[in-house]
Amino acid sequence: MALPSFDNSWRDSQSVKPRILVLEVKDKERPEAEALGWVLVEREETYRRDPRDGTIYEASIRLSYQRITAKFSHRDGGKGRFDGSYSCNFNSVSLTSPSMSKGAVFLDLPGLDGQRIGTYLMNEIVQWVQQWPEATVNSIELLAGQAHGDNKARRNWFYEQFGLVFDYTDPEHREGRSRPMQAGALATVETWKQNIVEHRMLDYLAAVLYAEERATSELQARERACTQLIAEQKKAEARPLRWALRQLYYRYANTVFAGLVLTIAVGIVWVKMKA
Repeated sequence: MALPSFDNSWRDSQSVKPRILVLEVKDKERPEAEALGWVLVEREETYRRDPRDGTIYEASIRLSYQRITAKFSHRDGGKGRFDGSYSCNFNSVSLTSPSMSKGAVFLDLPGLDGQRIGTYLMNEIVQWVQQWPEATVNSIELLAGQAHGDNKARRNWFYEQFGLVFDYTDPEHREGRSRPMQAGALATVETWKQNIVEHRMLDYLAAVLYAEERATSELQARERACTQLIAEQKKAEARPLRWALRQLYYRYANTVFAGLVLTIAVGIVWVKMKA
């Protein structure tokens, strides 16, 4: 039997991703290297339908994220959420708010900045709102205090890569507002696939257990080898001469035996030649 939070589900004859996924995040500059970190993402979708005909009149999505660390600490941060929503009454969608009001996007993952995790989360929101392609996308307002220096250009591009076009109020593009557009005109972005891999929770847990079992097996093998070395050392200390002779025998026994066999063979050949 499937576990609802860990397996794909169905909605209106369409497959929906599992509610909980684990992201393996690698360095976008070195995607072949080991993972920089792991992020847990939980997906929550709500729909309100008209009881008369079953049509959706309100909906929302929330993607909650939290970094998985070996040692949990509340001071480390590493958690937050992305929200989106839809309203039939206004025929509009929001990419940043759960209730069609003004919202904002913030990514709090120290040590994983700039690794396309925000792009992954926003792309999920964009794909979700495209269920209503003719709905108007609520305008997104950019404020000067939201970003500084190089972060400003990254912030602007973060939204622009999804097809949003901004009218900026200053030459430095510190502030601006996105132009009206339909959800169907938004662009989906898959650059995150270059350094982020989605894992089902059960697959992730299985991999963790396998790694633990393998590490335990290797540790036990090393402990046995260490025990044998200690025992051998005690033998050597107790009777050093006998231990040394035994080591010489073990090391050269095969060589001596092979030499004897070769000598006997040569002797037999020599005897036959004389005869």
